[in-house]
Amino acid sequence: MKKSRLLRFILVIVFFLVLGAFIFIYFTFRSSLPPKKDSARIPGLRSEVMINWDQWGIPHIKADNEHDLFLASGYIQARERLWQMELIRRIAHGRLAEILGQPGVRFDVRSRVLGIPVGIERDYQKLSGEMKELLGAYARGVNAYMESLKWNWPPEFIVLRYRPEPWRIEDTLGVKHVLAMSLAADLTSEIPRMNIMKLTGRRGLEVLEPGIDFPPDPEVRLDYLNLGWMGQEAVMGSNNWVISGQLTETGQPFLANDPHLNISVPPIWMEISLECPDYRVSGVTVPGVPIVIIGHNQYIAWGVTNSYVDVQDIYVEQVNWDNESYFRKGEWKPFSFRREEVKIRGQKDPQVMKVRWVEEGPMINPFLLSCEMPITLHWTLYEGDSTVAGLYLINKARNWDEFCRGIRLFENPSQNFVYADVSGNIGYYLSGKIPVRKKETAVYPYPGWKEDSLWSGYLAEEDKPNQFNPASGFIITANNKISPNGYPHYLGYDWLSSDREERIKELITARPKHSVESLIAIQNDVYSRRSERVKKVLSQIRLSHPAAEEARKLLIQWSGQVREGLAPAIFEVFWDRLQELTFSDDFRSYYHQIAEYFRVKEAGLERILDKPDSIWFDLKETQKVETREEIIEKALLEALDYLRHRFGRNQEKWDWPTLHRLDYIHVLGQKWFLGFFNCGKYPMIGDGTTVRASFSGDGWETTGGASCRLIVDLSDLDKSLAVITSGQSGHFMSPHYQDQISLYLNSLYHPWAFSEGAVGRVLERTEKLVPQK
Repeated sequence: MKKSRLLRFILVIVFFLVLGAFIFIYFTFRSSLPPKKDSARIPGLRSEVMINWDQWGIPHIKADNEHDLFLASGYIQARERLWQMELIRRIAHGRLAEILGQPGVRFDVRSRVLGIPVGIERDYQKLSGEMKELLGAYARGVNAYMESLKWNWPPEFIVLRYRPEPWRIEDTLGVKHVLAMSLAADLTSEIPRMNIMKLTGRRGLEVLEPGIDFPPDPEVRLDYLNLGWMGQEAVMGSNNWVISGQLTETGQPFLANDPHLNISVPPIWMEISLECPDYRVSGVTVPGVPIVIIGHNQYIAWGVTNSYVDVQDIYVEQVNWDNESYFRKGEWKPFSFRREEVKIRGQKDPQVMKVRWVEEGPMINPFLLSCEMPITLHWTLYEGDSTVAGLYLINKARNWDEFCRGIRLFENPSQNFVYADVSGNIGYYLSGKIPVRKKETAVYPYPGWKEDSLWSGYLAEEDKPNQFNPASGFIITANNKISPNGYPHYLGYDWLSSDREERIKELITARPKHSVESLIAIQNDVYSRRSERVKKVLSQIRLSHPAAEEARKLLIQWSGQVREGLAPAIFEVFWDRLQELTFSDDFRSYYHQIAEYFRVKEAGLERILDKPDSIWFDLKETQKVETREEIIEKALLEALDYLRHRFGRNQEKWDWPTLHRLDYIHVLGQKWFLGFFNCGKYPMIGDGTTVRASFSGDGWETTGGASCRLIVDLSDLDKSLAVITSGQSGHFMSPHYQDQISLYLNSLYHPWAFSEGAVGRVLERTEKLVPQK
């Protein structure tokens, strides 16, 4: 009896200890919620700042001058998203492992070796005094919020038990470099192309992008070339388009934009409105940047997609290791060196790297890839630029000419900007510093010692394929090829498939006049143009296996809408299996790297699907020569087997959105005991080729897609619409942490209030920031 009483007593004590710990943690996290005060005193302000918070947690900030506007923007962004700002700047500077330990090392190595800190330093050197003053005000606003905290830091800092350093101007500049690092595609395209040609010879040209009709330089001898963990993530894309008033019911332009990026918690974008005399703008920005990246002011609107223009080149180097030198322009030149120390939480000693640099850029092996020849990277990012100043000018532009002055400074990352204004004009501008060189030197790794390897300059602004008020009445970009036929300058081959662009064009031209409602339908369209090509092939063949033949007939009857149900699930898995059966025997251990490269491009299987006699369909491990029809049948059967194993024999339960679900994961929520940071799992429609795009990583689950959806009505800016992926707040206990998820998943939007009257109709509360005495 005594033992049982003692055991009960111990259990009761343990219960209350656990309960007490839970209550303590709960109230600690709860008390770290940003306070909803009527006013706050902020050091550094020159006059009062008013902030109207709407019912979606969007701040509408109004100041008397730009200094106070930028300072208030820093204070508010830090209050809502300080953890995210900290994460982004650590990725940029290569200091993630200092707080996350070993899991952060590979990201730090990537940033350091790719020279991101070098680019940030050179951007800072090019800042004007005016921009330093404004970005300095923003930094002081961020730091004012951090200095106001005592023990009530955001939950992530409590969990990790550390406090962030003061914010610097360089941290804001680093945001651009993180985006540029994820959007520049050539590094992770040249290497798969090289491996394809190395493994298959000239036959490889059949599956590369259209226009690549030449092999690598014969002096480049790379017997093995592995990207390792630097391999491509799921390929991203974006959509934007503008329609002139001649095609709208209002008689004024519409602009739509949905940039596709990784879907994260918190979301990459934060909605914000900024106003002071001579400066009034609204849209989305990345926390850490004080101004709007995509949005509108009272005169113009703009949207962006990644241009996929080639702004990187890989050089194979001729090296004298004894003298630590490389051959360039007929002479041996010494390497310069950067000593990089990656500090790792929980480890006494840092990981030290001595990174060699040639005059164009860093040597990236052995740190980021493995091969037997030294490889260096040339990237426009290393020269530094004035992108942030360009974005500031865009925010203030009143017309096309002023907009263009800002775009010319927006050099990295290269983007497709679409434009519309209240005067009825529409336009397109390709931003970025674009190297001039022969395409033969840019598509594969090229000998750096050859005279023709070097860039001869940059494409003149007047030579870019820009447009202003085209006769068609609309402009579309969706990461597709942007140069017209016969265009004389090399821009690259990294474009994604034109499926999304062609579908948007099809929907725009299908009706004489458009409304906001029709743009919503276009932006959320999930029709697969790829399915048209596959169904055309399937309709021309017959299969011998009954199950495969039944699946073939089902796909032919399918509408092509990538939504719920059996047919989309079969189609998506079938396409994946067909590609692997076709190419895995040719590309062997490189297959997954190359398959990622092929994803949603006009390459790989897309190039040979309509060629029934292509030798690519033959399986090398068998003695017979397989036909396309045999491989299609085998792929269908494997798809059916996979779905049966995943969902069971009842085909009514086979469902693409369930297979393709979106898991809202916080970086710390990957640990089960920190799962409260996550926002749940939801079925997801669409795929990587549909206008409403959703991309997968290694499996079927959605990892990326529309990071926001924006529609601007230039006839009445208050009729514009917006939605982000989850919510405005970065605090998991906030009501605005995930209040936009249901809108986002169900193709809905919230009103994008701009005028004082419109903001008043959705107003939740008002806050005043006052100077500290």
